[in-house]
Order: sequence, then structure tokens, then C-alpha cells
Amino acid sequence: MMGFAGQNIVVGYDDTTAAMSAVRWAAELARGTDSTLHLVHAWTWPLLGQGVSGMPVIDPAGPRNQARRLLDDAAERVAAEFPDVPVSAELLSGMPREALEEISGRTDLLVVGTRGLGAVLGALLGSVSRGILHDAGCPVAVIRSDQFRAGPVLSGYDGSEAAGEAVDEAADLAAAWGVVLRVIHVQAGAQGSAASVAEAWSAGSRSRAVLDEGVARATARHPDLEVQSRMVEDRTVAEGLLNAAAGARMLVIGHRGLSRGRFGSTAHATVLHATGNVTVVRQSPHE
Repeated sequence: MMGFAGQNIVVGYDDTTAAMSAVRWAAELARGTDSTLHLVHAWTWPLLGQGVSGMPVIDPAGPRNQARRLLDDAAERVAAEFPDVPVSAELLSGMPREALEEISGRTDLLVVGTRGLGAVLGALLGSVSRGILHDAGCPVAVIRSDQFRAGPVLSGYDGSEAAGEAVDEAADLAAAWGVVLRVIHVQAGAQGSAASVAEAWSAGSRSRAVLDEGVARATARHPDLEVQSRMVEDRTVAEGLLNAAAGARMLVIGHRGLSRGRFGSTAHATVLHATGNVTVVRQSPHE
């Protein structure tokens, strides 16, 4: 039996409300699983003013100290609200996306927030959160709110290796939270009028076999966990996952399905349009 206990959880922090929600979510998970919390903030050397020769002058002290202060302030807030959680902070040099990608290769879970872009583009992720999903070296939790504390954990399963890893992560989270795990399989596209009853039955049988496989994997990992299964039909797999995830505490998906791309279109669409929290499981960027 596996579990989430004793994990190293890293949170990217940038002094926004979204990032603070991600920090609180991660701190609650760390508290419930005896895990450690590590806050990181990336910064670059700014160019400030010009010297007598007209060349830019770099002032390293002010901006770096300011970045350090906001990171320390966040760590102090966590320590005050979650005194039992071991928390540390690290200032990383470089652009946020590259810095988070690098640290993701040496942690168990990377947690990031989202940023709204106005009423029309409010569903879109911030560029950093969206970017690291393509190359992260560990599971990435994209947190929209730290208030989602009810409902089951959902995991999409299509029989792929990445989906199997997603089921593992989802089972660990569900067991840690003491909630139900619901494994779902989406049949995309309605059967055409020319499809025979035999073809429809065959497709349904294959889907049921895939679903049973996912449930068996979760049960083997956590024998005492309540695991439910659900078959969903929708226009696309992403729409099926999103509709099924309404009211869920967390939706967990693999970074790709049966395709060979580095980051699947279904995963991209699901994270982009989700209204709840989503974890994308990716064990290595070099698969």
C-alpha cells in the first residue's frame, strides 16, 4: 500500500491572491499528511537607471531584498496558521517558469495558483502555471481555490500509462483526505446513426474493461479506499472530464492519454477550462 505521507511539497509564490490560495491549500495537505512545505519565489536581476556612460546599472540589493521579504512574510503566515507544518522558503534566480521546472525535478508535488485575465479570459491560466505543465518533472496541482474541501477525488482513466499514474496519485490524495475516489472513463462522440447495435455494445464493453482496470489499480494501491466508477459520454473527453468534476474536491489527470505528445490536447483543454482544482500527473519530462 502506498500513500501521500512524508512528501515534499513545493509551492510557487508571487505575492498574489491566487498564489496565497495555493499556499494555504498546500499547507493543509502538508498538515494532514506529515509532509514538508517549501515556498519558492523566482526573481531576475532588474536594470535600474543608467550610468555616466549611458550603460544600464544593475542594483541587486533593493529588488532582491524585496523579493526575499515577501517570501519570508508568506512563510511566517504559514507558520502562524499551520504551526505543525515544517515550512521553508527559497529565493530562486531566473525566470519563474524555468525556475519552477528545474525544482520540479527534485520534489514530489509542485503547487501553483492561477491568475484571472478579466471577465472574458477569466478561465485562462497565468502564463507561468500554464507553461510549466508542459515540462514539469513531477505532478503539478493547479489551485483555483483553497475552499474546495468537499466532494470526491476524480481521476480520468483511459488505459494509458500516464492515466495509470494519475489513478495512483488520485488514490493517494483520496486516502489522505478520507474521501471517495471516483474513476471515470469518457467515451467521446455520440454513436452515429449508421453504427450497429453490435458496434455500440462492443465499444461499451471495451470502455467497461478499461474502467474496471482503473478501479482495480486504485484498490490494489489502497485496499480500504472506497472506489467508485463512472462511464461518461460527451462530445469530447475534456468536456466529459469537466462535467463529471463538478463539485469534486480534485480532478486528477495524466499529462497525456494514448497519444505520444509531450502534453496532450485533452489535458491542456481540461486545465484551461476547469473551474475547480486540477492535478496533472507527469513523472518525467523526458518520457
